[in-house]
Amino acid sequence: MPRGQFGKGYNTAQATPQHNSAIAQDVPLPPERRNKVPNLYVSALKWYVCTTAPSRELSAAASVRQAMLRGRREGETPFAAYVPCEFFWHRAVRSNLRVPRREIQRPILRHYIIVGVLGGLCDDTLAALRERDREGRNVHGLLGILGVSGLGPRPMNGEGLRWLRSQGADEIAGATNRSAAGTIQPGEDVRAGSGVFSGFLGKFIGTAEGGTVGVIALDMRSTSCEVRLPIEDVHRAA
Repeated sequence: MPRGQFGKGYNTAQATPQHNSAIAQDVPLPPERRNKVPNLYVSALKWYVCTTAPSRELSAAASVRQAMLRGRREGETPFAAYVPCEFFWHRAVRSNLRVPRREIQRPILRHYIIVGVLGGLCDDTLAALRERDREGRNVHGLLGILGVSGLGPRPMNGEGLRWLRSQGADEIAGATNRSAAGTIQPGEDVRAGSGVFSGFLGKFIGTAEGGTVGVIALDMRSTSCEVRLPIEDVHRAA
């Protein structure tokens, strides 16, 4: 290596091409982390809306599913929990590196989880949901259970159950996958997820450059323009 102005190799080194680079592969959510849709048609389950701390929805639901009763019903686990989620494919930007896309899930109802209780809430099940640690914090991360003043927690009505079952069916069918690849058809409403038009609504036209780029049409005042974004940044409009 020749000697540079400030010593050997200081300003004369050249970049070496990388011949063994591998194409980054998509990384889906592992099965143990993917949101679980319970059986929402069990007639014995009464469903209640509970509140949680920010970003604790999924961990609170996992904790509630494992909650056990004490006393005369020692060891019973009469709880189910559901957090309606939507899914995205996201590629992090790290300098000029091509990092893999990762699938992420995000609760649709922030701060809320839906808890099912066999037979409905009673003193034993309420005690399990309201259990606290030494510092007075709820062990499941719950903040409260929605109800009526003077009557206490109330289960979801028929209209709420219909919405809940419809949401669960959509999630199982993949309709809550907001990324464009393979799921959004031309003409569907989409939302830009990056760039200067991030958050703008438009129409999905199609893909380009081998499916890595999504083309959407944005209506701006009296004109329409086409915008090209990475396919993972084209999201189905909720």
